[in-house]
Amino acid sequence: MSDVDFQLIGTGINVYEHAQPAEGKARWLDSPSAVMELVMSGDIGSTIGISRGGTTTFMAPALASGIAGLITLQGAPESHLGILSREFGIPCVMSVSFTDGVQTDRGETIPADGTALRLDVSDPSNGRVLAGSNSA
Repeated sequence: MSDVDFQLIGTGINVYEHAQPAEGKARWLDSPSAVMELVMSGDIGSTIGISRGGTTTFMAPALASGIAGLITLQGAPESHLGILSREFGIPCVMSVSFTDGVQTDRGETIPADGTALRLDVSDPSNGRVLAGSNSA
């Protein structure tokens, strides 16, 4: 994603500290069927999954299949998903509030599917979510 300029669109709690950012395309994963569709698609390694909360156990297949990173709208590092992300070594930022994006069916703001994302997980406490736009 070298031809992409990134802008900060959200911050949250960093779950898995790593020097290198995770990059991928945003994908809203709000159901077990959405997760299984992603796992079967072959795009798992280039996807940053977004889910509502840290107790979302149906995300486990995405972790086991090598998703590039995770974002939750709620939750804490001590949650089930936080623990699993550390066990699998998957960058994860929880309790993110986004400043820009589209609305979910419950009125939450999230990046649109396909948005280029970068998770800056270099700070042990604070994770940053950046969205990309193609530079002209």
